[in-house]
Amino acid sequence: MQIRTLVVTGLALFAMFFGAGNLIIPAMIGVDGGSSAWVGAIGFLSTGVLLPVLSMVALSTKRADEPRLADRMGKTLGLAVTTLIFLFTGMVYVIPRVGAVSFEMGAAPLVGSSPLTLLVYSALFFAVTLALALRPNRIVAHIGIVLTPALLILLLVLIVAAWNAPVVNIEPKGTFATSPVVAGFIQGYFTMDALAAQMFGGVILASLAAAGFTGRNLHRGTAIAGVMAGAILGVIYLGLVAVGLVGTGANGAAVIANVAHAMFGPAGQTVFGAIVLLACLTTALGLTGASVEYFHSLVPAISRRNWLYICIGVSFALTNLGLERILAVVAPANQLLYPIVIVLVVVTLIAAGMRRDLYWAYRLPAWVAGSLSVLEAAWSTGVGAFAPLRSVLDVFPLGSLQMAWVVPAAAALAVGLLLDLRLTRRADVA
Repeated sequence: MQIRTLVVTGLALFAMFFGAGNLIIPAMIGVDGGSSAWVGAIGFLSTGVLLPVLSMVALSTKRADEPRLADRMGKTLGLAVTTLIFLFTGMVYVIPRVGAVSFEMGAAPLVGSSPLTLLVYSALFFAVTLALALRPNRIVAHIGIVLTPALLILLLVLIVAAWNAPVVNIEPKGTFATSPVVAGFIQGYFTMDALAAQMFGGVILASLAAAGFTGRNLHRGTAIAGVMAGAILGVIYLGLVAVGLVGTGANGAAVIANVAHAMFGPAGQTVFGAIVLLACLTTALGLTGASVEYFHSLVPAISRRNWLYICIGVSFALTNLGLERILAVVAPANQLLYPIVIVLVVVTLIAAGMRRDLYWAYRLPAWVAGSLSVLEAAWSTGVGAFAPLRSVLDVFPLGSLQMAWVVPAAAALAVGLLLDLRLTRRADVA
């Protein structure tokens, strides 16, 4: 029974991670990467697969008396970062994005794109999400037993059909021509899965606990589910890179739609639409469930059901603003949150390996990474007043690659570890 539960949970976690962005980004790596696509895929897998898996493993170390894993960086920063993650990867950005993208990619080619058709489609999409989310203890089962197998079958049919097609994208474009690994690494940010792992972890922990997992088995089961989901993600991502190599189009959605049409004829749009709908629905359902649990724990005076209505209502309203307005917030949000989350995950894994509590090793690199990520996020808004920040950030190593935080944060981590070791030794002597 426990093995079956872990398999269902791993499948559900994969589907929660795998939304619209996860579908189109690897395809565009194939298109833009050309002959360097497989090298770029290494960078993409590091932030799109390895980091979310490590984030789940790190989250599995959270103790029962810790409200948030990020509190290890300090309670104020932990509360701020965690709340921003739940907002941006929940009702403010990702849930509206999957609603809008599923319409643009799956429904609009069939019913036309207009404010009215978007309104009707999004009403139906979020009505289904609401109906499934009203039974939170069944969310993982709904996704893992029914929705994920259907999604995987459709994805594998498309990937296998395209595998032997002739490659049409050979010349690398943009950063893929000069630094393909870095280009793929940055693209992995846009899946937002390392952030989402901080949300999904609570859903997975609750589901496994309800299935009888306790203590160390509960944490081990969470880590196993994360590794399983990551392995499936990796296989699917590599398959979609191959699809991108044989397809053409202005964006990832058009590339996959064109390949589906070429492989299956008129039925290809139906196959593609079904893939998009299932990918977006599973992600919306997982994010909604996680958001409700977090905000209810933050403000328990509002019931879970009312938080669910708030989450669905806000997501529905923002979806109807249109995809372009929704996408405008993704780059600043990623640049702000990803460096801090990466620091949190790395230090948590170091602490687990050392089997000791750390203090300054969490705080110093988080403060440094956070300070630089605020500047990077401000610059990425495209607001003219923040344009001079680029010259400041480029002074740092890797700054021109929008990774100015890496070396200073690593140095701060080394200092923090030395301080923690020295203070511990002093305490032992005393």
